[in-house]
Amino acid sequence: MEKWKKDYLKGILRDYPKMEDYYLERKEKLLFHTKGTHPHSTTETQNKKMLISISLDRQLINLERNQKVIAQCLENATAETKEIIERLYLSDKQKASLDLVADQVFLSKRQVMRLRDHFFEELAEHLGI
Repeated sequence: MEKWKKDYLKGILRDYPKMEDYYLERKEKLLFHTKGTHPHSTTETQNKKMLISISLDRQLINLERNQKVIAQCLENATAETKEIIERLYLSDKQKASLDLVADQVFLSKRQVMRLRDHFFEELAEHLGI
């Protein structure tokens, strides 16, 4: 897998615990923007435009899709793989190294890398990368 793909997937995984907050923040921005731009419209018209804006917003769509795909991939992963991904990317303690995680899960560094890379391949496939 190319380095840019791995880096992209790592970024998405690091954002996964905060995706719900990002989603709500983006939705709030759309609500505020929609209400503020149409002062003379009826409430019904404003609501329709707001719903259309929310349903068509690319950031919201991508956040929802990424969240669902990551949850699905984690659900399908083995217990070891889940633990590796959680320790490397989803925990509050950033900067966990492969060596440290390998020691914590009682596997070799090479095996940790294989499991992580397999997870990345599955995640990339589901995301269409």
